[in-house]
Amino acid sequence: MKEFVYGLVVSLFILGVSIFFFQTYAIALFFGWLLPALAGSVTMYFIFLAQKKGAATVTKTIAKGFALKMVYYGVSILMLFKQYSFQPIPFVCSFSGFFMGLHVLEAIIIKRISESYITTKSKELIE
Repeated sequence: MKEFVYGLVVSLFILGVSIFFFQTYAIALFFGWLLPALAGSVTMYFIFLAQKKGAATVTKTIAKGFALKMVYYGVSILMLFKQYSFQPIPFVCSFSGFFMGLHVLEAIIIKRISESYITTKSKELIE
């Protein structure tokens, strides 16, 4: 979990630097960061809970999380564009960058979790 928290801190720093340089687009940049940060945080929380139960539970959690995130992103972006009047290009750039960065971080963490199951299973077979 701490790797994801470090990733969030780094992304928050990048957001701060971006807002410093592009102050007129602060709201768009913030929402572009907020959507992937919330989705990633909730997903990783449930994946770490599932990790304690076993590999099958992690796989189910990942599948459910993927489906829920697609609905979440669709509804959130639709609501943002309907309710707020801000520049869409900075939002899309911010969202795309943070989406890719945080999801790559999630993938790396999930890969480590999967490798830990493989290592544990290998040790059980050897013994």
